Amino acid sequence: MREVSIRQLWGRAWYLFKVNWLLLVGLLVLYVIVSFIPFIGGLIAWLLPLPALVRVGYLVARQGQSSFGEAFGDLSLLLKVFVYLFILLLIPGILIGLGYVLMLGSTVAGVAATYAEAYTEGGKEAMSGVMALSGTGGILVVVGYLLLFILSLFGWAGYYAILSERAGVFSAIGQSFSLTAQNFGTVFLGLLSFIGLVILGAIPCGLGLLVVVPMSFVFWPLLYSALTGEEGASHA
Repeated sequence: MREVSIRQLWGRAWYLFKVNWLLLVGLLVLYVIVSFIPFIGGLIAWLLPLPALVRVGYLVARQGQSSFGEAFGDLSLLLKVFVYLFILLLIPGILIGLGYVLMLGSTVAGVAATYAEAYTEGGKEAMSGVMALSGTGGILVVVGYLLLFILSLFGWAGYYAILSERAGVFSAIGQSFSLTAQNFGTVFLGLLSFIGLVILGAIPCGLGLLVVVPMSFVFWPLLYSALTGEEGASHA
């Protein structure tokens, strides 16, 4: 396990962000704007702007600088990053989505059950069914978010294994889980530091997030490089 200073990595990420702030913030804003396109905006944002932002963060960490051209320059890599993201979020997304559907259904059914409880003999049974439906939905949501947290924590490095061409989409999952397990304390400390910065960034009407969020896209590949021993801007 390598000795890694989270504080130094954030300092390096801050320096690289200042050099590339227009590119990083621009891609983040593009991602947010595209996300608000009705119906298909979220899918398009995940398919292009978000993978491009991940790629730029990796290139900035490796090279010190990048460009919009490089962000979208290799569509095959962007597609691999998208597929990796999709795989990580598929099961948690299904659980969370199904849970909310059940909870919404229980709310609608609850109105009918309330009426039934007041005016029919089977009202109590109907209300019990509604409560069971709501409880099941709540459990699915909690399990989904817990699984999402675990997969995000252990799967964060897969993007950079793909971008560095050390691994394919599926083998990147195993490499990321292995790297995180071997350096769990460092990775978890990095996550806690990110959460702390997000909280601080949200205080001034959320404006600080325009710095913290894009800077984090540089921090994580810097951490990956530090843990794997890759040469690049992280060692400059």
